[in-house]
Amino acid sequence: MAAFAQEKPASLLPTFGAEGREFTEKAQGGKVIKGWLPNGWDDNSGWATLGATYTKLKDGPKDGVTAVRIEVKEFGDGQLQLTSYSGKRVFKKGVKYAIEGSLRGSADFKVGVRQPGDPYEFYVEQDLSGGKEWKAFKFEFKFEADKEAFIMFVMPGNGTMDVAGVMVREVK
Repeated sequence: MAAFAQEKPASLLPTFGAEGREFTEKAQGGKVIKGWLPNGWDDNSGWATLGATYTKLKDGPKDGVTAVRIEVKEFGDGQLQLTSYSGKRVFKKGVKYAIEGSLRGSADFKVGVRQPGDPYEFYVEQDLSGGKEWKAFKFEFKFEADKEAFIMFVMPGNGTMDVAGVMVREVK
């Protein structure tokens, strides 16, 4: 029974897993955003003036956990936005949720729960910090009313941050 109690429920978002795809897209000012992302995850930074590269890493925080390095360079205006539009969902009133994963790096970085339409504001957000070694993070939130939203990671300037094992789940 102890082994069952330790199992984490599946993520409410698409798995931040080993299956993925290469992509290249244009950003403002002739910049390029390219690299590799897990299936179900997308870069939403084409409106910004920045260059960015996503690289699949081989040294995640533990075996079997997919990790991606995000490197923003040539920053001009806007912010890098990593999201999972296919993970858009209704977060239920009064239910506590947690966004969890691991980080490594020193760039300015935050996670938030954002509304899907105009005015594109975050309902809740939290600054995250990494370090030289992998560091687990957990951001818990709940709403006073049902909210349609999706999860977004934001990087507002040049820098590098490694992200791994992202999941969203209900917290009991």
